[in-house]
Amino acid sequence: MLNLLHVRTFLAVIDANGVRPAAKSLDLSPSTVVEHMRQLEEHLAAPLLHRRSGAALPTAQGSLFLPYARALVSTATLARELVHRPRLRIAAASNVGIYLLPAPIADFRRKFGIDVEVWIGPNPQVAMRVELGQADVAAMEWWDNRPGLIGKTWLREPLVVIVPPGHRLARLETVTLDDLSGEVLLGGEPGSGTGRVLREQLGPAADRLTIVPGFGSTEAVKRAVRAGLGISIVLKAAVADEVASERLSALPFKGATLSKDIKLISAPHHGEASPVARFLASCGTATEQT
Repeated sequence: MLNLLHVRTFLAVIDANGVRPAAKSLDLSPSTVVEHMRQLEEHLAAPLLHRRSGAALPTAQGSLFLPYARALVSTATLARELVHRPRLRIAAASNVGIYLLPAPIADFRRKFGIDVEVWIGPNPQVAMRVELGQADVAAMEWWDNRPGLIGKTWLREPLVVIVPPGHRLARLETVTLDDLSGEVLLGGEPGSGTGRVLREQLGPAADRLTIVPGFGSTEAVKRAVRAGLGISIVLKAAVADEVASERLSALPFKGATLSKDIKLISAPHHGEASPVARFLASCGTATEQT
């Protein structure tokens, strides 16, 4: 088993470019630094340093070991911080992280005084982060039941049709697929989260929609709709501000409740007092937004 103290000494020698400056930075004697290096090289069965004229450079084997040494020390430091300063790392899909998570995270921080780090990105990268242990909880618009992790439905968030004020549909209270005939639908292409929901919940009828792909984000879609480039179907929570300020109108579907199940993903075993368990409990069971 590698001795992390010896690994830290190796990094100090490399970073300080010598045994004596490393000893000074570590508050150790030069002889102790030399002994640490001897034991580390003996353990790895390879020379790690070229020492000449007071300087120290990594050997070929030392250069190979260097990134692993930094990763080992970084992981050890992170583990200590997690144990002594509880925190929660959340990875969230873009729309979930932007529109649905801020309020629950703020409530969690106020209630428990636990630091929360949030990473927001595409669904596939979110899944990878929680799978690799780079996040404690993932909040996503879908989940593929990867082994070693568990998921629960947190929210059932409605989808609405958004149109600019003055649009012919804006005067309606609900819309049907027939109402959308002839309209340009921005986003919702096959492979996207919304596209997947449309095809799951509308079936072949979804093929009747005229879809323009490639907008990349809900914010881009909202701006395009406001500019009159078309209409769209988005999470209701994503347009709460625009609807309140009357910059957009949001209409539910008539005769079909379109929604996305927002999932919370984590490892299966956490103590009741852990940040993960507390956050999941504070989010509660699946509820439908109104």
